[in-house]
Amino acid sequence: MKYFLFTALFLSSITSWAQVGINILIPDSSAVLQLESNKKGLGLSRLTSAQRDSIKTPLHGLTIFNTQDSVIEYWNGDCWLKTYERNCYECHFNMSVSDPIDTLDRVVSDSVFTTINVLQTNGTTDVSVVFIATPPPGVQVYFEGNNLINNSGSVKLIVKAGLFAQAGTFSIIIQGICDNEIKFVTYTVHIAPCVEVDVFTDQVNYDLQANNSALLPAGSLKCVVFRVNQGAVLHSNDAATPSYSTGNLNPNSIVGIINNGSFLARGGDGGFGGNFNGFPPGNPGENGGNAINLTTRSVLVNNGNIYGGGGGGGSVGLTTSFSVPIVGTVTLGAGLGGGGGSEMGRGGAAPPGGMNIGLFQDGDSATAGINSIPGVGGKFVVPISIPISIATINIIPSGGGGDGGGFAQAGQAGYFDIAIQVCVQIPIIGNTCFNVPLGGLVPVFGAAGGAAGLAIKRNNNPLSGLPDGTYNSFFIKGTVGP
Repeated sequence: MKYFLFTALFLSSITSWAQVGINILIPDSSAVLQLESNKKGLGLSRLTSAQRDSIKTPLHGLTIFNTQDSVIEYWNGDCWLKTYERNCYECHFNMSVSDPIDTLDRVVSDSVFTTINVLQTNGTTDVSVVFIATPPPGVQVYFEGNNLINNSGSVKLIVKAGLFAQAGTFSIIIQGICDNEIKFVTYTVHIAPCVEVDVFTDQVNYDLQANNSALLPAGSLKCVVFRVNQGAVLHSNDAATPSYSTGNLNPNSIVGIINNGSFLARGGDGGFGGNFNGFPPGNPGENGGNAINLTTRSVLVNNGNIYGGGGGGGSVGLTTSFSVPIVGTVTLGAGLGGGGGSEMGRGGAAPPGGMNIGLFQDGDSATAGINSIPGVGGKFVVPISIPISIATINIIPSGGGGDGGGFAQAGQAGYFDIAIQVCVQIPIIGNTCFNVPLGGLVPVFGAAGGAAGLAIKRNNNPLSGLPDGTYNSFFIKGTVGP
């Protein structure tokens, strides 16, 4: 009977006040129900999504706690909304990356990538994927393909580092945006350092691997940055050896050459003199040397000089025998050496001995440096008189040995012509002179000059920064090719 009276009074109070206060005597006038506690909270009905969806004709505004998603949801008359959602079609998605951390070594590959996967769980708005990054100098970050994803899909994020890019580790923040939902993931890339080699002084026959074997063991697979600093000159002491070679690295290595100095190939030597078995017509000039010889993939940044060697000039000469009254048979040998090619090609000289009457004029050697002057072929510039017994043989030459070639130019062939006059002192008659017929032995066209050396010989290794071709500029002289 008491319980009935209490219940009746309680219901009467609710009806009259239209307010309920729990743990508070006077609820706020704006609240139908006001709870107060410093130890406990409001416990909403705890339902799974399946239990929630089984409610028939839910009250508009009915509120639950979804135990699967750990969020409070309410029925808006059309769908169950999370408390932070504005409508039933608001976008929700999940985002992840295939590889959160990568190392870029620039030897096996110059790029790495991660795949960003997006799974949209609600809504129809496209998910926009963007990135925030401050990469080191020389590093590119970009998407491959469309970074606007409809519903679900993926996009590839690529990081590419040039050979001269700064090494180090940096992170890329990847942001997915769809309506009011924003998701973040991180991609971290470590760019491994290359071996760095600097040259500050002149070098001869420079072999990158051999000269730096502690850093670059023979056959090692490496990424190398090689700098020739201003004022340094790399040259060779013979035309058969290039002024620079990558040397014995693994052929899949990659070398970046930053040239602020000079690569000057040795010029070919001029054709040397002969003896009676060697003339006519002479000996060819030596080929010019190559400035750079590649044995790996390479990248070139050239702010200096790369010059192929000039070919040496060919020598020219003749041997002949003729009969001189009173004197008898005279055998004559004459020759002119070829000039040396730029740079430092030696002029052709005569070997000792071997001639009865031997006349030979050496070719000039080429000078050194980027302004090298090629050597001029040997020349007889004035008639030559040779006394023999009672006769004097006057040799009247013309022509000369082949001139050496300038940087990246072939040497020339020599040309030689000669007239021979014999003057004999005969008693009573006096001095009698006559020309000796040479029977088609002259003129003589000498041996060919040497070929020009190459600026860069690739040996079929890829070269970036300078296309194949033949150049004649302040920076490049000579052919770049296979």
